[in-house]
Amino acid sequence: MRTLLAVGVALTLLGCKGQSESGKRALEKLKAAELAKAEKKARDEAAANAPPTVSQTAKLGAPWDEAGNIVIVPDGPCPEGLWALFAGEPPGKTPEQKKANKDKRPDYLKSLKEQTFLVKLHAPDQVALKPYDAPKGEFPVEVEGGIECTDPMGHIAISWTGAKAADPGNSAAKQDAEITQNMWMSPKIAFALPMKTMAEAKEFTNKNRLGLSARVVFKVGKVEVDKKLKHIAKVTEKAQGETISIGGGVEDWGAGRLVRAEVVGVRVAMERETTQLYEKRGNAP
Repeated sequence: MRTLLAVGVALTLLGCKGQSESGKRALEKLKAAELAKAEKKARDEAAANAPPTVSQTAKLGAPWDEAGNIVIVPDGPCPEGLWALFAGEPPGKTPEQKKANKDKRPDYLKSLKEQTFLVKLHAPDQVALKPYDAPKGEFPVEVEGGIECTDPMGHIAISWTGAKAADPGNSAAKQDAEITQNMWMSPKIAFALPMKTMAEAKEFTNKNRLGLSARVVFKVGKVEVDKKLKHIAKVTEKAQGETISIGGGVEDWGAGRLVRAEVVGVRVAMERETTQLYEKRGNAP
């Protein structure tokens, strides 16, 4: 506030004196200093809210560190050869590629079953601090129960909380649709974070709402494929003198492929993962 007042006074004085060259330079320096200060504040705020990098996080040791685990990024590529867990033809655009992948299947299966995998989740969407429950004196916290990755044959869901294939219901955009796509629905991991007072809860929210993170370590377990076969009525229309036919066959609207994870452990933490809030080992609740 004092700086802005000083700028105002400087402008007034310069206006009275006809804005001499030295006065203009002084004003430009003042404006540059204020701009630099504002930019630094914006950078500091962005850095404070950014997801932690490997170098910024705590050294957690086994089983939580990346060393020894294959890291899977949510909505990113699947681990190499994950398709091999599922029956059916291997991927490949040519017969030669399919044969090469078929020959690799035993090695992929052996490697996948020996490996452990790590998924890192971040606030506010994947690790959510829910509104403070004043009567109970606690914050509900929810962690995603699964992710998806992509391989050459499409999407694969990975769940560590017992996913079920379900119809999520028509969205507003598809409320007139006759058929909806099934999805793998994974229950969230939920736990409570006690707080003694409203003041403590408010301070915690301001400081940590965007700073919570989780690590899920697991081995691959059983796999499942959900199918939802529907006969699509044939529709024929004429356009520009040509007859166009759509449908008339069977389409699969199922949720597709799922890997059920055998959980090694789940860890939720704050302050760049240095302060642990929750830990669960194995598949037990």
